[in-house]
Amino acid sequence: MTTVLFALADARPVADSWIAALEAAGCSVRFAQTRPSTPTAEVIRLLDGCEAVVAGGEPYTDAVFASAPALRHVARFGVGYDAVDLSAATRHGVVVTTTPGTNDWAVADHAIGLMLDLAHAISRHDRRVRRGEWGAIRGTDVWQKTLGIVGLGRIGRGVARRGRGFDMRVIACEPFPDSTFVEEQAIELVPLEEVFRQADFVSLHLPLSTETERLVDAAALALMKPTAFLINTARGGLVDEDALYEALRVDRIAGAGLDAWTVEPMTDRRWSELENVVLTPHSAPATREVWEAAGNMAAEQILALLGDERPRGILNPEVWERRKT
Repeated sequence: MTTVLFALADARPVADSWIAALEAAGCSVRFAQTRPSTPTAEVIRLLDGCEAVVAGGEPYTDAVFASAPALRHVARFGVGYDAVDLSAATRHGVVVTTTPGTNDWAVADHAIGLMLDLAHAISRHDRRVRRGEWGAIRGTDVWQKTLGIVGLGRIGRGVARRGRGFDMRVIACEPFPDSTFVEEQAIELVPLEEVFRQADFVSLHLPLSTETERLVDAAALALMKPTAFLINTARGGLVDEDALYEALRVDRIAGAGLDAWTVEPMTDRRWSELENVVLTPHSAPATREVWEAAGNMAAEQILALLGDERPRGILNPEVWERRKT
């Protein structure tokens, strides 16, 4: 019997259809709660005897693959895979997949929500009213402002569409743009520095890599208008958090909406001292619809591999080709 681990205990409330499909195929399913900070030794323990795992943000290193000889498939729940050593997975013959197209709408919604919250001081007003205080904080419009997007993948394109709905001027930095989309949405492609210089709202939608790590550093923040806001619903490592904290502390920029953190869970209490930030716990894709869509796709990918079919969203097809050979 094939054992499948869902390293996402929070998936249980919407997992009935996934479990039914896997069990009907003769799989045994078990759940565990992991985090990006879960120690390697604990990941190895949880994977004992598992042929497949629906993975969260926990680390999949060479040591993990070497210590989990039964493992044949890491089905990453979501689209980011920076926690997976893809080269190591390939060396150990482990197929790695993601669930593309299953969370972009929710993350795009969340990014726009953070913009609106910051612009209208919604969270700050909520805290004041709860304390029995009254009186408005002077905010700013989103309508017809300049939205700067760094990365025009599925999520970035979703944010652009929503921004156009607010009659925003949309500028973007994207090395491989969808020219049809750019033309249809009247997006201006500009260098990265110009996104920081011109935008009233800068929204990050890039994967984390050695090239993008700390892309938003002190120099980039110095380019931004003092009235501008930074939104990060992608990966925490894209931002130099110390530099951002200092820029916010001295009002070098107007504010930030942060859903992704370099270390998660984020326990750095200094952020709670700032009034010009909105902080969320990497919750942008945490909607029922996203979890159902991503979980169903992950289950389909596992079943496809068990049935000797190439799964969708495969990141290392050479493992599949070797397997077929």
